[in-house]
Amino acid sequence: MNNKDRELENFLYQIIAEIAKTNAPIIFKGGLALKDLLYIINPDETIERRTIDIDANWTGEADIDKIYEVLASALKKVEPSYKLDTYRLADEKKSMGFKILDELDEVITNIDLDIKDNPFYIICNINDVNIKYSSIEKIFADKLFAISGPKVFRRGKDILDLYLIISNNNIDFQKVDEILNYDHRKLDNFQTMIENKELIKNAYDSLIGITNKPKFDEVWNKIISYLEKNNLIK
Repeated sequence: MNNKDRELENFLYQIIAEIAKTNAPIIFKGGLALKDLLYIINPDETIERRTIDIDANWTGEADIDKIYEVLASALKKVEPSYKLDTYRLADEKKSMGFKILDELDEVITNIDLDIKDNPFYIICNINDVNIKYSSIEKIFADKLFAISGPKVFRRGKDILDLYLIISNNNIDFQKVDEILNYDHRKLDNFQTMIENKELIKNAYDSLIGITNKPKFDEVWNKIISYLEKNNLIK
């Protein structure tokens, strides 16, 4: 990653830390969460991808004013000149969306909050701040569900993240299945992905901001092997 990407990640970490200090009912699940979890499991992992936003679950009451107050207060402590803008309210299918804007009203990053329960989390102490992260199995389950159906063409990052998780962990599918059932989710049959390998490769190859990016065939074979091992494809 370049210096600009690292500066943005550092900014995101600061926002997350300030939110966590409030003890708000929030569990982070995006790229930074996965990066920290993978580091705990394998500090020697050299593959990393840039993260440009914050993704989380708000597990408490969907009080829009309270949510805004928590996020805006955290932002003010990190960068008082920036402001928070609500651009999307949550419903059954959409997360709640916020933009962080600079002094020229240009978007610095987004914050997406799913308003839903998530009992599958761990608490990590990052720079003396206790941060709730989705468990590695929960992140895996979310990403596996995402690539199992027709939207796989838009999930190049998830393809890479699944590879990283499988490469660094022995993911028990029984635990993944438990999470999917809790979330009332049923995996699709992965046929769109399998029948369109070249299109998936193009989507993967177009990903940027990745350090030590592995070859697509290595990533593909690792994921297919996991799916076959757990009888998710034949």
